[in-house]
Amino acid sequence: MELPSNSLGLLPLLIIIALLGMALITDASYVVEVPPVNVFNETHLTVNSSFVYTYANMSGGIIYLRPGWYYPYGFNASAGSYIYYNIWSTSMVTLYILNGQEYGKFISGNVSEYLYSMTGTDMVGYYQVRKSGTYYVVISDNGLESSLVLFTISISGSPTPKWAFPMGIADYGIAVVNGTYFAYDYITNEFIGNVTIYKALTQEPSACLSGYAEPGSNWFSVQLNTVMVVNTAGGQTQYYWLQNVVWFDSLNGTVWVVDNVWNFSSINSVLSNATVSGNGVVYSLNNSIYVYEYLVELTPKASLPFSISLVTRTGLSSNGYPWISFGYLYTNGSITWYDNITIKVPAVSAYMEVSPMPTGNGLPDDAELIVAGPWNWECTTAKSLNTSLMLYFAWPYPSDEYLSPVPATWDFGEDTGETIYNAHVSLINYGEADVLNGPEELSFLSTYFIPLTIINPLNESSITNIYTINSTVTINEPMTVTVVPNESRYLLADYVINGTYTITSRTLHLVLQGPTSIYINYTLQYMLTIEDPSGLLSGLGGWYDSGDVVTLSEPLVYNLGNGTRLLFRSYDIYLTGTELSNLVINNTARISINSPYTVIVNWTRQYLVIIHSKYPVSINGTETTNLTGWFYGGEELAVAPATVFSDGLFLSEPGLNITVDKPLNVDVRWSINYVFTVLTYLPLIIIITIITMYITRKHHTT
Repeated sequence: MELPSNSLGLLPLLIIIALLGMALITDASYVVEVPPVNVFNETHLTVNSSFVYTYANMSGGIIYLRPGWYYPYGFNASAGSYIYYNIWSTSMVTLYILNGQEYGKFISGNVSEYLYSMTGTDMVGYYQVRKSGTYYVVISDNGLESSLVLFTISISGSPTPKWAFPMGIADYGIAVVNGTYFAYDYITNEFIGNVTIYKALTQEPSACLSGYAEPGSNWFSVQLNTVMVVNTAGGQTQYYWLQNVVWFDSLNGTVWVVDNVWNFSSINSVLSNATVSGNGVVYSLNNSIYVYEYLVELTPKASLPFSISLVTRTGLSSNGYPWISFGYLYTNGSITWYDNITIKVPAVSAYMEVSPMPTGNGLPDDAELIVAGPWNWECTTAKSLNTSLMLYFAWPYPSDEYLSPVPATWDFGEDTGETIYNAHVSLINYGEADVLNGPEELSFLSTYFIPLTIINPLNESSITNIYTINSTVTINEPMTVTVVPNESRYLLADYVINGTYTITSRTLHLVLQGPTSIYINYTLQYMLTIEDPSGLLSGLGGWYDSGDVVTLSEPLVYNLGNGTRLLFRSYDIYLTGTELSNLVINNTARISINSPYTVIVNWTRQYLVIIHSKYPVSINGTETTNLTGWFYGGEELAVAPATVFSDGLFLSEPGLNITVDKPLNVDVRWSINYVFTVLTYLPLIIIITIITMYITRKHHTT
C-alpha cells in the first residue's frame, strides 16, 4: 500500500550506514552491527494491533485500521463541555462525533447522520456539547488504504491547550517498508540510549492538557522507556514498564537520573514493596496507580555539550526471580549501575520486548528514547533545543554479543505521560535523530528493513521477502526448465536488478542496499530437429530461442563421391508430433522458430553409370558405343542383344538388363557367333570345295 509522501520521512533507498563511525557511548565489548532478519519475528497487524489507553476523561493511543474498519470511543459529556481531538494518520481517515442514536445507526451502516465530521491525515480541533448525554467519537478508514492512527480524545469543561507528544525515537514493532506495513517483534536483555545535549532551554507553559503543570519550570527529561515481559512459573505473562530517565535543568545544568517500574500486566495491576526490592520504594499515585522509583543527583553539574548513555538490562536470577539493572555511563567511562531491582515472582524467563501487540493494560509494547516534560504528566516547551539521540538493543538474545540500532524509527513516543511542545525530530541515521526546537511533525522516519521481490514469469509469481540492510542473498535458478522433453524448454537468460542492471551468471550473490526487485528472465526455446541424409544440415539442429529465424540452404546437387550424388527435392517440415506442416521445394528456406519443428530433407539419389561397347549397341532404344550418365536409383537400363560382322566374323552380345542401385561401369562383352559365321561361310566353302574337286578331277581326266 502506498502511503502519502507528506506523512513519511523515508531515507533514500541506498543508505549505507557507517555504524562504527558513530559517536556511540557503550561498553567496549560490544560490536555494532545490523542483525540478520531472522533475529526478528515477522507478525501481522490485526484489529488487536492497537495501543489504547483510557484515563479519567481522556483516551488515546495508536490504532490500526484497514479499509472499512473503525474505532469508537464512547463517554458521557455535559452540556457546554468540549470534546477535543488530535488525530494523525498515515493515510486519510474520517472523524465522526455522534450521539447515541446516531451511533446506533452508524454501526448498522448508516453514516449519513452525525453531529460533526472531518476527514484528513492531521486533524486538531474541538466540538462543544450542546446537550448532556452519551457521545461517541469514531475514527473510520473509509478509503482504500490501511492506516496507522495516532489519536488523543479528551473531555473538558473549558478550552484546553493543544495536545503535545514526547518526541524522539520510538520503535513500535511496525515499519513502513516500501509503502507497506511490516510488523515484527524481537526480544533482548539490554537497551542503550545515547544522549548528547548540545543546547537546551525549556520552560513549562501555564497549563498542560494533562492538568499538571509547574509554570516557568526549566526542567525537562530524556527517557529510555522499555517493556519487560515476565513469564511466570505459574504460566502467566506479566508486563513491566521500565523507565531509565535523565532529568535536566536547562537553566543551571543540574542532572538527576531516575528509574521507574510500573506494572503493565493489566489495568489494575499493582506493585508491592514486599515483592519488589531495590534502592527505591513502591508508592501509589491517587491510591490506584503503583510505581517503583529511585533517583540520584549527578555531580558535578553538567556543562554543554553533555553526553550520557542510559542502560537498561534485564534477566533471570539463579533462584528464578526477574531482575532489572538501571545504569548510566559517560564517554569512555564504565557503566554505573545505580539501581538493581529484583521482582520476587518465580519465573521461567524475563526479557525486554518490542511488539506491535499491546501490553496487558493496552499500552504499547515498545522501546522509546524521547525528550519530554520532566515528571508527573507535565509538559514543557522547547525554547532552544538541540539534543542528539541514539537508541540501540543487544542481540542475539540471550547471548547479546552485538548492538544494533532499533530497526524502525517513529519520531513520537506514546506510553509516557510527559510531553513537549515546539520540538521537531530530524533523522540522522538508523536509530539516530536530533530533537530540535521547531514545529512538531509526527512521522515515520526510517527502517533498515528492506524488501526483496523476486519475480518469476514461469509460474507467474511475485514473492516479496523482508531482509535487513547489507544482507547477502544468493539466487541460484536452474539453467533450464523443461516444458516438453526434447521439444520446448525455458533457458535462464539473466537476472534483471531493479529493472536496469543485468546479471548473466546462473548464481547471483547480491548485497542488499535498498528495496530490490529481481526479475528472473527466461527465454523460451524450441527444439529444431533436422534429418538430412547428406549430413550438410546436421549441425543446424538444436535449441533455438522463440522467434529466431533459421535459414535452410542445400545445394541442388550434392556429390557424395564414388559415383553417387544427391539431387535436392524438398524440405518436409513437421510440427513435432503432428502431421506435415509445410513442404518447401526451394532449396533455400527460412523457418521462424515459434514451435518445435522437425525438418526432413528429401533427396533423390543418383548413380553414375558408364557402359562401354566396342561396337554400337542399343541402350533403351538409343544406339551408342559409350554411355556415361547419372541415373536414379532403381532406374532400369536395357542393352538390346546385337550382332555385328567384323574382320570376317560375326560377333554377338546377348543383351543386358541393368537395375541401377549403385555406381556401374559396364563393358559390353562381344563373342564370336559361330552359327552366323559358319552359316555365312558354308556356301562359300561348299562352292570352293566343288570347284576344287572339279579342277582336280579334270586334271586327272586329261
